[in-house]
Amino acid sequence: MTGMRRVLPSLAAFGVVVALGACGNGGGSGSATPAKTWTVRVCGALSPWRSSIAQLNSQAAAQMKNATTPVQTKDNMLRLLQGASQTTEAARKKVVAAGVPDVDGGKVIADRFVSGLARVRDAYDKAHGTVQALPITEAKPFYDGVATAVGTLDKEYSQAGLNTGALASTELRKDFEEVPECG
Repeated sequence: MTGMRRVLPSLAAFGVVVALGACGNGGGSGSATPAKTWTVRVCGALSPWRSSIAQLNSQAAAQMKNATTPVQTKDNMLRLLQGASQTTEAARKKVVAAGVPDVDGGKVIADRFVSGLARVRDAYDKAHGTVQALPITEAKPFYDGVATAVGTLDKEYSQAGLNTGALASTELRKDFEEVPECG
């Protein structure tokens, strides 16, 4: 099995983690926003984010199948990670703009969404830095390093707390289940 093929299963696991992050459990701040309006805004930010991450992951997986050298792999991974970081930051800013839901503990809930997205963005940035620093002179150590970077990214992503099912607010959990933008 080539080094490239060892990276593909890690990317597949990364894609599963991304798909599970659908509508998060992160943050936001500002004036009180009606709960349903806040939910629509948050899902309106996270749905395109999720789609963009899935598209980036799909493009990277396709490119990885054709990559035959560490140089090609490195370029593909760096584009994926940079794009994922940028789209995550854009979603984080939209969640901040959603304000604070008008529910008990709304500020804490909004802050969790924002901080969760910030942690995801930071995980992408960390993985980018790790892959950027990998030497490409020897294939095996390079591919092992990429696999380690993706494994760390997967772990940090899953720990970011993007899970609407864990919301303390029954009203918001209900809204996340009912609002079409969250589907």
